[in-house]
Amino acid sequence: MPPALAFTIGDPAGVGPELAVSAARDPRVRRCCRPLLVGSRAVFAQAGWTSALCPVLDLGPAGPFPKGRSCAEGGRLSYAAVLEAVRLAAKGLVEGLVTAPISKEAWRLAGAKHLDHTELLQDLTGTPRVAMMLTAHAPGPSAAVPLRAVLATRHLPLARVPSALNYESLRDAAVLAEEALRSHLGIRRPRLALCALNPHAGENGLLGHEEERVLKPALARLRKEGLRLEGPVPADAAWAAHRAGRYDALVCLYHDQALIPLKLAAGYSIVNWTLGLPFARTSPGHGTAFDIAWKRRADASGMIAAALLAARRPFSA
Repeated sequence: MPPALAFTIGDPAGVGPELAVSAARDPRVRRCCRPLLVGSRAVFAQAGWTSALCPVLDLGPAGPFPKGRSCAEGGRLSYAAVLEAVRLAAKGLVEGLVTAPISKEAWRLAGAKHLDHTELLQDLTGTPRVAMMLTAHAPGPSAAVPLRAVLATRHLPLARVPSALNYESLRDAAVLAEEALRSHLGIRRPRLALCALNPHAGENGLLGHEEERVLKPALARLRKEGLRLEGPVPADAAWAAHRAGRYDALVCLYHDQALIPLKLAAGYSIVNWTLGLPFARTSPGHGTAFDIAWKRRADASGMIAAALLAARRPFSA
């Protein structure tokens, strides 16, 4: 029997409800999993859901929500949907979560303790180490080229990234990526590359010291521990080599080092995959898109790709 997956509503003022319903309706998704929509029945109905499509776990309220902007009511609903989906996963009633985009501002307005999915899921499950991997498929000459990047830091202001880089952050990202590629995607000996922080990998300290003081010592330790990891490689060269098939994934040091190349190559079909959790959790690699919400312009390709990845077995990352 295909796995049951909880599709959370995301922010009801954004594209989340439309994405969840569109993904649940997609024939490829329906062949590989059993969707359960978690959120507001009334909001899902506005997005085109009917009882013939799939079940809904109705948490209410029905709204109304101001469309296209963050509000506390929307934050409370999207936060409650994630809490309920995790409860279902903990009880074994679903095998994974496919989460629609949330608004960090709405969660803050709602008084939530956490402001993003990754930290919330880590806390709720008591998971010691998690990492954020972005995956996509870029067009190739004969077949789609898989692109993958795991982040050593997540949602940080760029000015704080250098001080957040250390052996532990690099180890967690690289080790969890290697385990996921091996156990979930069947890559027996994953080839990873660590992106440099500075232009030209710092030019031996002329353009920055992070490569010499942080990245290279961490790499030496990780290699001694048996990890197959090259670097530090200048980020532009690393992405070119990755697209050419030299690496199975890149370890990127900050958010935009991963997201800009991926979005240029794959558009809205990017998937955010949380590594290290006891169950599958994926989501589209974009935000709430308030500017196009509820205008029938939302692109569900990322949500569909997220569902297809979460439904893959075995899921032991």
